[in-house]
Amino acid sequence: MAGLQRVGYPNGLFLIIEFFVHIIYLHGFCSSVDSFKAQLVKSYIERNNVHTLFLKDLPPSPAQAMSLVEAHIASLDDQYWGVVGSSLGGFYATYLSQKYAKKAVLINPAVDAHLILEKALGKNTNYHTGESFDFTQTHLQELQQLHLPKLQQAQNLLLLTKVGDEVLDFQKGVDYYQGSEQVVLEGGDHGFADYENYLEKTFDFLTS
Repeated sequence: MAGLQRVGYPNGLFLIIEFFVHIIYLHGFCSSVDSFKAQLVKSYIERNNVHTLFLKDLPPSPAQAMSLVEAHIASLDDQYWGVVGSSLGGFYATYLSQKYAKKAVLINPAVDAHLILEKALGKNTNYHTGESFDFTQTHLQELQQLHLPKLQQAQNLLLLTKVGDEVLDFQKGVDYYQGSEQVVLEGGDHGFADYENYLEKTFDFLTS
């Protein structure tokens, strides 16, 4: 749904303005625009004929990924936008949200991506495209530069996390995102297989 903004006037009258949000979706490590969560967001926007979407395959280099996204952000001028990020995309979304004071929804985010992905050093294969790439120490250093030890605007973030995440420790997310709205769900997995049930929650948060 579109967001509603109440604008007041000195005479006591007010006007309700409907506004739309431009969604920047950021996928996870070794993933792509073909991930099921990315496609759910895309389908939701197309089905409801509201909002707009930036959805691109991100390069393996974190610095290059952020350069791509921030070049797009620079083109938006005064357009209202927010971010949805999954896993490594959640790590990126956190950085962008805090830098630009925008809202972001984080799906099983990789809180300490610069540490978690040490085990991914070397050759990797994209789950969807089958393309192989090298993940290097330079990439880890680029992630370190994006890591925020402490959140300054935690209220701009919504954490969606599964206790049953087999890849990441959900508790790290709960601790790191103190002060953010949190939806902590029992069971589940890293892929957040029932994300479709939280699409409305995602868009309600981004347009509130």
